[in-house]
Amino acid sequence: MKLFGNASIYFGANILNAAIPFLLLPILTRVLTPAEYGTIAMFLVMVSIFSAFTGLSVHGAIGVRYFQLSKEDLADYVTSCIGILVVSTTAVMLIVMVLHHWIIKVSGISLDWLIVAVLVSGLQFLINIRLSLWQVSGMPWHYGGLQISRSLLDALLSLILVLGLSMAWQGRLIGYSTSLLLMGVIALVWLYNDQFLRRTDTWKIHAKDALRFGIPLIPHTIGGMLMVLVDRIIINNLLGTDSVGVYMVALQMGMVIGLLTESFNKAYAPWLFKNLASEDKANKPSIVKGTYFYFFAILAVATLYGLLIPFVMPFIVGEEFLLSGEFIIYLAIGFAFGGCYYMVTNYIFFAKRTEYLALVTFGSGVLNIPITYILVQEMQLKGAAVAFLITNIITFLGTWILSNSVYKMPWLFVKRASTIT
Repeated sequence: MKLFGNASIYFGANILNAAIPFLLLPILTRVLTPAEYGTIAMFLVMVSIFSAFTGLSVHGAIGVRYFQLSKEDLADYVTSCIGILVVSTTAVMLIVMVLHHWIIKVSGISLDWLIVAVLVSGLQFLINIRLSLWQVSGMPWHYGGLQISRSLLDALLSLILVLGLSMAWQGRLIGYSTSLLLMGVIALVWLYNDQFLRRTDTWKIHAKDALRFGIPLIPHTIGGMLMVLVDRIIINNLLGTDSVGVYMVALQMGMVIGLLTESFNKAYAPWLFKNLASEDKANKPSIVKGTYFYFFAILAVATLYGLLIPFVMPFIVGEEFLLSGEFIIYLAIGFAFGGCYYMVTNYIFFAKRTEYLALVTFGSGVLNIPITYILVQEMQLKGAAVAFLITNIITFLGTWILSNSVYKMPWLFVKRASTIT
């Protein structure tokens, strides 16, 4: 019952967190052009790309080590991870400065905003550390409170700057970046007050352990980015920034399913790890049955949502963005398969075999490039959505096969689970 209680809180927080920018759609899509909306989308793409390298994905190690370290050692560990963040963010900044001409050509984002994107990615990592600690300690109210506060501040600043000061897309990005700056500072102060920051003589040991966890995930993260971000880069170069804006609106609508799956997984993953750690074989059949039920339910919900949402699009977005309703169903089902992926990838994390997961996601991400390129040429924006769906199906199936090879579960023989080790 606690699992579903926490899942409900995470889901509610994620819905509120997503609803705030979602509620901005009727306003922003009527005062911004598709090209301006596309510029915002490309900035967010660059933030996501930089996020793979600022922090080197070591914040995930904190969640794992939380149950294994004393409070003092955990504080040393968190401090070491923040040290990694500072060094890696500086390195990313230097690389951007050196390669900025090429990056500007590909993304269409100017150097000053690229620098902001690097800093914002670092701030997101800092916030993620604070959120990770709340998640593993079973504090969903704190988790949701910080998320919602950031989104409220983001929305308020954006409305003031875009509507009040007529700053167009720049106002939206300033509001977004400023909210992350303020919440990043708050997260850092909160970590200090909770005694997770202190001078440490063991930072080399902890940093090495965190990097051992995070570095193998970089190809995994890059693969994930290739799956979910390359579409906007290809659209930008083949169809133009205005098409990116239309596609971004469709993604935001389809992402409702993604939020549903992500919210459930935030509560499900700690529950699953706890049950797997107990080594009680009797739990396996019920876990597998519940997983199959989840597969069916989330795919059914996504399909129904994708079929119905086009009918309400005229009430949500401006006329120039109505085209997005034609392919939301493919994105919604794609996000549903992403939720199925969550359900099987947790076993790989539990088995500490993330290096193999990187092979699947990176391979899927690389495969997504030609699939998206070909389908966008043939089907325009609908092609990008279909490519997103195909790639998510491939990733889910590949991860499912991998998860069963590193941690056996009775996927095909539920009734005989008690005999399977």
